[in-house]
Amino acid sequence: MRHNTNVALVSLGLLLGMGGCTSFLTGDKLSSTPNVPSSASIQQLFMGVQATQFALQEGQLAMQMCMWVQACGATGNRFVELSGRYNFTVASNVGANSGDWSLLYDAGGLVDIHAVEADAQAGGDSTWLGIARIWEALTVGTLADQWGDVPYSQIGTSATPAPDNQFAIYGAIQTLLDQAIAELQSNTGGGPGTADLIFRGNRANWIAAAYTLKARYFMHTAESLGTPAYQNAITAATNGISDNTGNGDFRAFHGTAPAERNMWAQFQSTSFGNDIEAGKPLTDIMNARTDPRLPAYFCLNTNNGYGGQDFNAPQPAATISNFGCPSAPVRFSATFRVPYVTYGENELILAEAYKCRASTLPCTGTTATATADDPTALIHLNNQRTYVNTLYPASAPQVALPQLAGITGAQLLDSIMTDKFVLMFQNIETIMDYRRTCLPAIAPVVAGNTLGFKNVPGQLFFPLIEIDANPNVPNQSTELATHNFRTRGDVHACTNDNAP
Repeated sequence: MRHNTNVALVSLGLLLGMGGCTSFLTGDKLSSTPNVPSSASIQQLFMGVQATQFALQEGQLAMQMCMWVQACGATGNRFVELSGRYNFTVASNVGANSGDWSLLYDAGGLVDIHAVEADAQAGGDSTWLGIARIWEALTVGTLADQWGDVPYSQIGTSATPAPDNQFAIYGAIQTLLDQAIAELQSNTGGGPGTADLIFRGNRANWIAAAYTLKARYFMHTAESLGTPAYQNAITAATNGISDNTGNGDFRAFHGTAPAERNMWAQFQSTSFGNDIEAGKPLTDIMNARTDPRLPAYFCLNTNNGYGGQDFNAPQPAATISNFGCPSAPVRFSATFRVPYVTYGENELILAEAYKCRASTLPCTGTTATATADDPTALIHLNNQRTYVNTLYPASAPQVALPQLAGITGAQLLDSIMTDKFVLMFQNIETIMDYRRTCLPAIAPVVAGNTLGFKNVPGQLFFPLIEIDANPNVPNQSTELATHNFRTRGDVHACTNDNAP
């Protein structure tokens, strides 16, 4: 496996080769190899981990998945639009995501997360250890979600680690989160305090977030495992984030200085920022309900409304919204704390799990039959709607989301996943929801799709930097020939079978 000596925080501009900046979060070089102890303090290491994972969760990968589920669109016929049209290879940074690969594994990623854990254990600080393990779970989960079978168990002992089974990794994540919860419940050690940019060391908030993450990753096995996975998700989410004001949400931290800003805001300031636009499926859904979040998500178009781009059918520029107007939408403002794990997600996990745990697999479309759990699922769907109205008070012409009543079966599942599609805007998790349920129904990109994908791609290629250094990871041809270019846990034909 390739390791480097990059500074932990890599801004999106640097990832895209447009010139980067140093960060207020860390100005120190962090560890450069997993086999050599870091000379940086645990606080420096932890700051670097947070900064790097903010860049990962909000950067190039998030932008690409936003386009693949068509919550975002793109124009300009440059790398952004090409990525949205599934044009990517092992040699491309977008698509193979070599920059993101480094953020996950190298300095500020697993290298330094493991160093923080080692320092916390040596110092007997269970609070810090528990928080670091939650970060590891999110980092490794992102890897497994997007690349499937990936190196993990051998990364500290082998220069050419073999990939682990994706389901084994999900099992390891559950163990990590159980350990994290136990460490935090022990109430031992001072923890990071204000160096924790998420919850300032608040154990109860971290425990709740860990349970919601457990529920998320149980759901990632539901396509294959069915009822047991849904039941495990219900058990975990019942202990998950319960603060419906948003104060218990796991959100990033950003400042106003150029390198401290929300990564989506940073992208808007680069030469490619205007290439990314709103996606038509998302704006159509939100316009149909006059959603209260419209002005927080998008700029008004020149027709004084909100509209999105369809990759398959060009629209007049006047009808399309973007994110780069002079008064940026809240979600693209410099200091907006992008949500990673929230009460709203927790409630919709409960809604989907109750809806699907007694349904025939796959739980989508006509297979989502009405069950005795439908009323409970509806309660959690409506809880999420109350939360949205609290965070985004409606201002005319937008209106508050109404409470839903009397819906069951496939209609209920469609309502749950449509609400989640809107809620999870800017979150990498949206692609996992789509792969699992095929909802909302989106038309795979055909126009300009030169690689010939017939459906939304189901994974990423291993980047060339890893293929060149590690003979144990598959090359592009092998990946395309295996499981129809989708990850082990992804079994629904609607998303990505019939790969080229």
